[in-house]
Amino acid sequence: MKNMKFILAVVLTATLCAFSFASRADDSTNAPAKTYPLKTCLVCGMELGMMDSKPYMFVYKGQEIKLCDKSEKADFDKNPDKYMKKLADAEAKLKK
Repeated sequence: MKNMKFILAVVLTATLCAFSFASRADDSTNAPAKTYPLKTCLVCGMELGMMDSKPYMFVYKGQEIKLCDKSEKADFDKNPDKYMKKLADAEAKLKK
């Protein structure tokens, strides 16, 4: 019975660890992020670098994202799929 409890504890711990790694929103891996292809902010569309500050950068699902400033990340987080589609559409347009 002691062995069963130990095995169950090990299996449960391994399952929880696997779930926590699989559910990360930022898709953290050792692979380098895909470079941000645009010269504009993904949220507001303004040219990056127009302000005195550097763009706010982060990685979402393996893709580098650049915004005018950190305050715009809240807008991105409300609907990331919308902005990722916007990025994909802009990339497709650039390739034409």
